[in-house]
Amino acid sequence: MDGAEDAGVTSHDAMIDKEREHEDAWYARALRERFFEREGFRQLVAWNVAAFLRQVPVRPDMRVLSIGAGLGDYEIALAPLVGHITAVELSSTAADTARARLRAAGHHNVAVIAGAIDNQAFEPGAFDVVYAMGVFHHFLPDQRRALLARVATWIAPSGWIYVRDPNARGILRRAMERWFRRRSTVHAEQEASLDPFVLMAEAEQAGFHATRIDYIDVIGGPLPWLVRSESRALWRAVFAFDRAWLAVPGLRRAASQFALVGRR
Repeated sequence: MDGAEDAGVTSHDAMIDKEREHEDAWYARALRERFFEREGFRQLVAWNVAAFLRQVPVRPDMRVLSIGAGLGDYEIALAPLVGHITAVELSSTAADTARARLRAAGHHNVAVIAGAIDNQAFEPGAFDVVYAMGVFHHFLPDQRRALLARVATWIAPSGWIYVRDPNARGILRRAMERWFRRRSTVHAEQEASLDPFVLMAEAEQAGFHATRIDYIDVIGGPLPWLVRSESRALWRAVFAFDRAWLAVPGLRRAASQFALVGRR
């Protein structure tokens, strides 16, 4: 390896270490404050799971890879529906909590790996579905494109990829993202909302086909990060608003979150 290559690897490893440090600290704080136990997040997870299941026809024999499992909310929801989930999570703090929560929920078909997804070496065709919930916007463009190419090899023929992330074209993202980033401690330095059509082009270049964009929410995604209300009626109204907004074709592209869906 020459000096330039060695410097590139060192820089990449340093970036991962910095992101891991940020994620460990943030998840430790979120657990202390019971951040994700709020009613808004409970309803948001259910909303996102329903959006995923509308796009990806899961089966009891499916082998699934989760990129960025966090505290395991999506794995807890999906474990009863599939054969096995391999969940990769950068933060060891989050990974440990996810394992404990999965055990407590009685799900034994989920293996949680603490580490960077960049460093994983899965067999070709090892998975029928790969999903990433709010993860790809953490990656720099070159890292994201390289990961899509690797994921394409991990998915069996006719398998699925599902990537949900903040929509750079969304009306609230364009109007409020700078303010939100100043106010929030959630974001790491390199995070940025994604253009859905740029991500779709990158996925197609990586070898995916039948790609499409689904629009997920308008206010239901951002609000739980800002509003602490435990009122179920409030959150039902929030998602009812989103349901009505997304039913109008001309308004859908202004959603706050989108999902890229594709086949291998």
